[in-house]
Amino acid sequence: MHLKSITMAFILCFAFLSTAQAGMNMDMTMKTGGKQIMLPMLEVDGVSAMAHLKDIKAAMAKMGLTATNHFMVMFTSQKSGKQLTDGMAALKITNPAGKISPPVMLMAMNGTFGSDITLTKLGLYKLDVGTKLTDGRKRVFHFTYTVK
Repeated sequence: MHLKSITMAFILCFAFLSTAQAGMNMDMTMKTGGKQIMLPMLEVDGVSAMAHLKDIKAAMAKMGLTATNHFMVMFTSQKSGKQLTDGMAALKITNPAGKISPPVMLMAMNGTFGSDITLTKLGLYKLDVGTKLTDGRKRVFHFTYTVK
């Protein structure tokens, strides 16, 4: 019984910290005012994904942080035309040298999913977004972006 209480306390603390950090990231990102890059819209199994990168490098550097971009993606049902705001999404980044990052959980924010990321090397990045939205189907959207 004691182990269950400790486990539940840990889960609640983690959930609180994750929510607080997501709010902090969203607040910082919304105030950075950098250049926004739209990526081509993709469609997978009846869902459209519209993504963009926002340049946050200068604003993050002022705070001693290394993130260079905020990645944000919005999903829309092609059948209903409605925005899909519930579910899970994660991002794997393949850098120009071919190294794949661990998955970055994309936090739900105002109808979109997003996270601050770091793209420091010049060249082509692969941005693979894996999702499990409200219909329970798994999808992967393959975006690319070139840092010049």
